[in-house]
Amino acid sequence: MAGNALGKEKVLAVSMPCDSAISDFQDAELVADTFGVKLLKIDLSETYSVLKKEININFGNNNLSKEALINMRPRLRMTTLYAIAQSMNYLVIGTGNLSEAMVRLYYKMGR
Repeated sequence: MAGNALGKEKVLAVSMPCDSAISDFQDAELVADTFGVKLLKIDLSETYSVLKKEININFGNNNLSKEALINMRPRLRMTTLYAIAQSMNYLVIGTGNLSEAMVRLYYKMGR
């Protein structure tokens, strides 16, 4: 755990729900509390919706591929993490979530 290596006060966990179940954030709170690290919640639901709508308006309604829609969420999360990290002079050390672990696919840098 990063808290053990760096000190809990130097670790920030970020929950970034995007049309996610409430229980997902509750799980994030439990993990942060268990490890004694600060948790920041950035809800990306509206950002995702607006971006998808804006692209469809200019690209043609519903022309985004299924794969593009699937990958937009982790890429929004990546952008959010790197913006926070750069602003705080932190490093991003992980962006994985349970669904990524289940399919053995891990996004780093939004890929």
